Amino acid sequence: MMQHCEMCEAKSVTVQLLEEKFVYGCGDDQVLLSATVPVYECGECGEMYTGDEAEQLRHEAVCKHLGRLTPKEIKAIRDSYDLTQEKFAEVSGFGVASIKRWERGNQIQGESANNLLLLLRMPSNLRLVREANRRAAFQPRFRTKMSESTLKQSLEFKLRFPVTREKAA
Repeated sequence: MMQHCEMCEAKSVTVQLLEEKFVYGCGDDQVLLSATVPVYECGECGEMYTGDEAEQLRHEAVCKHLGRLTPKEIKAIRDSYDLTQEKFAEVSGFGVASIKRWERGNQIQGESANNLLLLLRMPSNLRLVREANRRAAFQPRFRTKMSESTLKQSLEFKLRFPVTREKAA
C-alpha cells in the first residue's frame, strides 16, 4: 500500500530504515542513544518524517538503556496468563492506569515495579502472589468498639476553634 505524504498528500512516499541518534536525559545524566526507525520520504516535496512506530522504537531504546522491560514485554507477560489489564492489576497490585501507561509506552515503570514484573514472568511467582492475595483476603479484621461518649466527642471534634469577632467600640 502506497503512503500519502503528510505534507503534500502526494503518493510518492518511500520508506527506509535508518539509524537515528537521539539525546536522552539532561545535564550530567545525558546520553546519546540510537534506534533503527522507519523514515518516510516524499519524492514530490522531499519531506522526511517518522511516525508512531519510530516513537515506539525510541521508547524501547530508552527502556533498554535503563534496564527496564519494554511495553511489548510487559504486555507479553500479561498475555501469557491470558489476563485482562484489570485482572493483571488485581493480581499484581499495580493500578490499571499504570499498566495501561506502561503497555502504551506513555510512561516507563520504576525500578521496583520492573523487578516485580520480571518476577511475574515466572508462573511459580504468579501462583505465590495469588496465594498471598487469597490469604490476605481472609485475614480477620478487628474493629474497636467506641463508647457513646468517645463517639460523641469524635463527631464534635474540630481542628479550628470558631473565630469570634469583637465589635469595635
